[in-house]
Amino acid sequence: MDIKLPILSTAWQKIKALIGLAHNTQLDEDNIEGKLSLKALANHYPNSSSASEAEQILLYSPLIAGVDTIIGRDAQRQKVTDAIERWQQKKGELTAVIGPFGSGVSTLLNQFHQQYGHHYDITYLSFYHGVLSTKAAIANLCYCFNITDEPNSITAAITVINQQPQQIIIIDDLHKLMLRMMGNFQALVTFATILMETRQHHCWILGCESFVWHRLSSQYSITNFVKSIVKMDYFTQQELSEILKQKTDKIPLKICELSTEEANNSAFDSLCKQLHQASDGHPKLASVLLHAAMVDDGNSPMSLSPISSPDLSCLKQCIDEDLFSLAELYVHGGLRVFQHADIFATSIEHSSLKLEYLARQGLVKVHYSKQDFAQHYYFITPTLTRIIAMHLLNHNKLYL
Repeated sequence: MDIKLPILSTAWQKIKALIGLAHNTQLDEDNIEGKLSLKALANHYPNSSSASEAEQILLYSPLIAGVDTIIGRDAQRQKVTDAIERWQQKKGELTAVIGPFGSGVSTLLNQFHQQYGHHYDITYLSFYHGVLSTKAAIANLCYCFNITDEPNSITAAITVINQQPQQIIIIDDLHKLMLRMMGNFQALVTFATILMETRQHHCWILGCESFVWHRLSSQYSITNFVKSIVKMDYFTQQELSEILKQKTDKIPLKICELSTEEANNSAFDSLCKQLHQASDGHPKLASVLLHAAMVDDGNSPMSLSPISSPDLSCLKQCIDEDLFSLAELYVHGGLRVFQHADIFATSIEHSSLKLEYLARQGLVKVHYSKQDFAQHYYFITPTLTRIIAMHLLNHNKLYL
């Protein structure tokens, strides 16, 4: 009998869909039972294809609905508020909000941008490129004040900035200043000097990733200049439950077979416990794991299959050279091929092959340049930051 395997495979997929076994996510072939490969997690978010309503709510809707709504960050909000009040009392000092990628540092800073925007001139700046010269550092800071005629020296820049009307300046993504290339040290010195000499007139609030902050502290003693350090971490089980409750209330999802409120609450608590254990409180990862478990069989509400945990096997197979590359990608928030080559003192071709290998393993994602392969940009997707950082920490490639 002539059996056509592709046809048989297609038929089996249709049968699974009919009996409710089909998964709404096309999982990677590397997945094993009860585990979700890192490649599948990386490909799941951000999704370039059109997202379903459930995916949009779980993965792309903001964690806060307004300036007065944020989960589990009351202490951190108060510390930033206190720093702003000290500045109002002419006791201004530099303030840093630090936390691992995905813990909500940018969300918190954006909240203050909204909260104080009606009362003060406030500017929110997110670094997109590392600065490698005094001129570039001055230009970035002058941009905060719409100064187009940039000063030629640090002293002149301090004078001009202090002549501007008082402002609150929020600078996020400070890890972009960590670019370890020629000229970076002088750019950092310029940046720090201008902030220190203008901190009484303007309120500077900096957002930085935790491991980057520790590297800046170790190499440049940045903690000697920053008065207030506001620390954040991933969410507790209770906080994560509140976040997921906020999202799942908007989705037709059946968590429990029983319809009683007590049974549903118990099932939801158990679900959140599983997700917290699998994600370590990383909200984006927890949301992706939840979405991957949702079975969309055309019925409403949707049902849930068992929660999968991340499969770390490909990460465990990485050699030291791979892990060092991942550490630099993490600390810098992403690297172009030529930047990786400069940091590791190797050829563009070798760096390209190394980074592409990591991408093929699903550990990083890439934005390709059509003009020049040296401009390809590789980064760790938000869903994997916690997993990769902990692995690097345990293998002495990152330090606290």
